[in-house]
Amino acid sequence: MISLLFINATILITFLYLGNQLFENNILKMNSSIIRQVLLGLLCGLGGCILVFYGINIENIAHIDFRVIAIIISVIYGGAISGVITTSMISLFRLSYYGVTIPSSIASIGLIVVLLFYILLCRFNLVFIKKFSIMFLLNILYGVIVYSIILSKSELLFKIIASYVIATLIVSILVYYILVYISKTNQLYRKLKLESTKDFLTGLNNVREFDNILNKIVNNTLEKQESISILMIDIDYFKNINDTYGHSSGDLVLKQLSSVLVNCCRNFDVISRNGGEEFTAILLDCDCKHATQIAEKVRSSVEKHHFIIENNKHINITVSIGIGSYPDSVKNINNILSEADDALYLAKRSGRNKVC
Repeated sequence: MISLLFINATILITFLYLGNQLFENNILKMNSSIIRQVLLGLLCGLGGCILVFYGINIENIAHIDFRVIAIIISVIYGGAISGVITTSMISLFRLSYYGVTIPSSIASIGLIVVLLFYILLCRFNLVFIKKFSIMFLLNILYGVIVYSIILSKSELLFKIIASYVIATLIVSILVYYILVYISKTNQLYRKLKLESTKDFLTGLNNVREFDNILNKIVNNTLEKQESISILMIDIDYFKNINDTYGHSSGDLVLKQLSSVLVNCCRNFDVISRNGGEEFTAILLDCDCKHATQIAEKVRSSVEKHHFIIENNKHINITVSIGIGSYPDSVKNINNILSEADDALYLAKRSGRNKVC
């Protein structure tokens, strides 16, 4: 019995890590997409069927396994749809593999009742440990009631219930800590993944992501024979802002400027902070004339915008913008960034608050 229960626990843990690999980039909650809920339901259902297959058969009447834990995971992370799929798969497998008997019918009905309680429980805004603990207690209650009905005349009743309760308690605690570990690991992974591509202050693309995106866009532009323009944007006299009002106020200016840039550019343009007070905007399928209009809109909007800094003070700033445009101003697309940088230098040298 112990060896079969160990196999059941090993199968369950294996499916936990398999599910994590499949869904680590998506936090599966009650508002998850239908496709993700269905996939999770199928995965948990498959795991539950394997748990039933490797469970302990007692006198060809009762069956001990951890199938309910698979349903718990399915409902917590996938909601009602996922739970229904998992429960249906497990029940159908139980009935088809062991036959439609009174014990198997009672066990299947019990699973449906437990599922309904689990779905109802998920509607309450409970922390994970409380939700999991209540579901665990319902799992124990389910086992006690079902085995009491099926094995009411068996001398093994007390031994079976005791074995089920102890084994379920140990495995449930193990599963809980594995789920918590997986959750923390995934949160850290998503945080590091985000920080590797996004600027921590403004939320725009950082310079590394800008380089990656630019390379892809350049290749795509050449394939489709389209136009592309790049705006190189730099805040005028930004050092004076930091020296006069402090670096925290300078950070506020940078964050607000990023919002202005997003609002002025098109929603499919790629906006990045390339470092310090320097920003770029990759304008897709945009010729030099249109890029100049967008750049002028940016320059004018920044000039008119009242930037709020510390102590609720309002200041005004200006930006200088350089434009590189392929194939209008540069024939070799690989030189477009240096062309925009040269144009920005020209705007700075010729008086600032200009588009060149």
